[in-house]
Amino acid sequence: MKKNNLPVFPLELVALPGSIQYLQIFEPRYVKMVKDCMLNNYGFVIAFQRSTSTNEFEISKKGSYVEIIDFNNLSNGLLGITVKSINKVILKDLTQLKDGLNIAKVDPLVDPEVDDQALLAEFTELSNILNQLVKHPRISNLPLEVDFNSADSVAYHLGGLIPIPLSYKQNLLEAFDANQRLIILSKYIDEISSK
Repeated sequence: MKKNNLPVFPLELVALPGSIQYLQIFEPRYVKMVKDCMLNNYGFVIAFQRSTSTNEFEISKKGSYVEIIDFNNLSNGLLGITVKSINKVILKDLTQLKDGLNIAKVDPLVDPEVDDQALLAEFTELSNILNQLVKHPRISNLPLEVDFNSADSVAYHLGGLIPIPLSYKQNLLEAFDANQRLIILSKYIDEISSK
């Protein structure tokens, strides 16, 4: 992250670190945001936006800093961008500009050190699932950089690739460390396996 005040793109999407997202951009404020990011060589923040019981929207205070790695004009006339999530961030002083674009002061969130070997030995089935997933033809072409010796990398990549509810993905993003993330993933996989 090269600057502290960054544009925030609220979406019904959770971008876990290391994951790749394909976005279609059509609102003028976000087209301008993408142009500015590319021109000035910085990224933006994707923050999970959920609707509340009063039909308003709430933007999560924890999101992901992403960088644009590819773009193209789509056949439907929209701008398509590919972004890679670099790291977790916390949003402070979220402000909306006149054009509706949100900006915030952003601080990186660093995951605490864990005993990778012990955790990966405890959750071998999760590494095995991820290992099979990354070999799938639709996934093997993605520019993913999975480190199978890192519990953080295994948890984030697996969480980014399997179809889990957005609330679970946000829980993975907000979890304290890799141990908590692996527990969340293991419980979810047990739930869907028993159905």
